[in-house]
Amino acid sequence: MHAFFSEKHRLTDRMVLRLAWPCIMENLTVIMISLIDAAMIGQLGPAATAAVGVNSSPSWLINGTVQALGVGGTALVARMIGANDRDGAAQVGGQVFKMALLLGAFMTGLMLLAAPAVPVIMNADKAIYPEAITYMRFLALGFVPHFLGVAMGALMRGAGDTRTPMIAGLMSNALDVILNFLMIYETRTISLFGFSFTMWGAGLGVAGAAAASAIAMGTAGMYLLLRLYRKSDVLPVAWRMKWNGGVAKRVLHIAYPAALERAAINLGQMMFARMASGLGVAVFAAHNQAIQVESIGYMPAYGFSAAATTLVGQRLGAGKTEEAKEGGSRAMGLCLALLCVTGALMFIFAPFLISLLTPDEEVRRIGATLIRICAFEQPFNAVSIVASGALRGAGDTKVPFIYGLITIWGVRILFSYILGTLLGLGIVGFWWAMVADLGVRALLLYLRFRKGAWVNVRV
Repeated sequence: MHAFFSEKHRLTDRMVLRLAWPCIMENLTVIMISLIDAAMIGQLGPAATAAVGVNSSPSWLINGTVQALGVGGTALVARMIGANDRDGAAQVGGQVFKMALLLGAFMTGLMLLAAPAVPVIMNADKAIYPEAITYMRFLALGFVPHFLGVAMGALMRGAGDTRTPMIAGLMSNALDVILNFLMIYETRTISLFGFSFTMWGAGLGVAGAAAASAIAMGTAGMYLLLRLYRKSDVLPVAWRMKWNGGVAKRVLHIAYPAALERAAINLGQMMFARMASGLGVAVFAAHNQAIQVESIGYMPAYGFSAAATTLVGQRLGAGKTEEAKEGGSRAMGLCLALLCVTGALMFIFAPFLISLLTPDEEVRRIGATLIRICAFEQPFNAVSIVASGALRGAGDTKVPFIYGLITIWGVRILFSYILGTLLGLGIVGFWWAMVADLGVRALLLYLRFRKGAWVNVRV
């Protein structure tokens, strides 16, 4: 017990928390704004909620591409900062910037053209097709600055700066709420503290929510880009460097397995959502609202994951293998303790949480049940997300891809069909299959981390 709370471990814990807390605040703010978005859209009815929800899994898949690019940048920058190779870090930054710019432009064009296929692929009710298509097209208009922001934020975290991305996230979320308030609803009379006044509104509904998100995400991206351009003391970036195939290849060597992992998981989530959408508008609306609440629990894990990525990468770069292992282990333990508490709170307050998002009684009833099921997955999220972050810091992305492929398709989708369809448990069976998927994934990633082979991965 004394060894567990030794001065050395307390020092590492403080470093983990110093790196993690800005990411936790950023991610919690993101999910709180998502909940506010869901509540605002929920006021328009289950059909509007379903139109937005049908784009959720495809959006995760799209964002997964630039997040994977960020994984490659983070791992290399962290290694080079740890080895005091700032010139090498600047070269990586310049290449990641160019790659994110090209990727953002490609995804914008792709989704402007392919938006009509999304609700079809997701097996959505035909009544929501027009709004679902409009939502994706408006969202796509913000991809270029958003992708640049995601990539630049990843570089900053690799260099140990987690506060600047947090500020960008807070700015984006505040702007999103304001714009939602103005763009979703029509002009109306508002009463506040006994006073009544007319509030202008664009009355764009679902399209307004998408436009607000695109503007807010794009603004955050440009802020991060400008901050990194001016804040060269954190991470100098070779902005004007020519295309360097060698550096790009090193980034992609780490990024492509991470991209395949996200693709395997996100495609599985799309199939999962497609199966849920076939159960009716009310059930699918409850499914999407419950996912919003679920994120309250696991979003803090990404803060500890970012801390683990940075500590592992920088310590390996400095040749401190044992300290790298310690950084990953302590981040995982702290996150596990936190998510056990949040899981318990979610179970207790499930009816209240879902009531904040929708006035529809049927959606509330189904959603409360789903939230209580997902409360059991929170410890698994802690282990899998942080272990994955530690492995990414070492550049070990191939094995996690294999694990993600196996669990999302071999556990979640397979058992969703068995429990939900064959045994007739419906959406409840689907969600228990999701818990099983996350449990198996957590075990596999934990064993991979404990084995320690990742310390020998070359980047």
